Amino acid sequence: MVRKTLDQLIHVVPPNRSRWTLALIGQAVSWLRGRSVVCVWKTLRRLDIVYKRGRDYGHSPDPDYALKLAYIEAAHQQAQQQPEHVVLLYEDEMTYYRRPTLSRGYAFVGSTEPKARLGHSTNKRRRIAGSLNVMTGQFHARQRAHFGVAQLMRYYQQLEAAYPHAKTIYLVQDNWPVHRHPQLLNFFLTSRLVPLFLPTYAPWTNPTEKVWLRLKPDVLHLHPFEDRWMDLIQTVDHWFAQWLSPSSELLRFVGLFPP
Repeated sequence: MVRKTLDQLIHVVPPNRSRWTLALIGQAVSWLRGRSVVCVWKTLRRLDIVYKRGRDYGHSPDPDYALKLAYIEAAHQQAQQQPEHVVLLYEDEMTYYRRPTLSRGYAFVGSTEPKARLGHSTNKRRRIAGSLNVMTGQFHARQRAHFGVAQLMRYYQQLEAAYPHAKTIYLVQDNWPVHRHPQLLNFFLTSRLVPLFLPTYAPWTNPTEKVWLRLKPDVLHLHPFEDRWMDLIQTVDHWFAQWLSPSSELLRFVGLFPP
């Protein structure tokens, strides 16, 4: 009961402040009133309530949020029940750059630090389209200078060719306008690919986002290819090649479990 009271308190905004302080909590909770801030702190610690860094947060405003996820869950169940005939892929795109991203790395104590070397060439960029098979852990990636309608259609054809025996290939995507281009929607009418759309502004519902989170520390952070653009592209291709075969490791990394 005590923990529940404090949980309800700290999740509302205090009067005339944006955040709670120990003193304000002591004033707001009757059985802590008059206690020192040290006493309040120790009480919170005993209840596993700590002062911690926040994180950026947003929730999808999509009125069909639950309905869209229900359609995707139904497709997931079909893929589980009929793995030889039904495939479920989560698709997404990302951009990376010639210049390495800044991150942590090992170095001696003192003024020496890991360096993200920028090189001397123009900072180029590269687009990747990737799709995660949530039943097998296979990942299908395609790199290009950009992804417009024509390139995306070729990528869809590549996905379809990867599953010649599947009757239905569900393709879960976000709401990037190109995904709904009339040419692509017409393509789906004669394809075994069936598009399903995620709720708007809800990247946490797409496990492929976590594949990018693994690519970045493995390859892109502090990379040594600042003036060797083609070497970087080939390194990224090589990284994706390891996930062309079924991988329970990749499924576990993105928070899914092998069937």
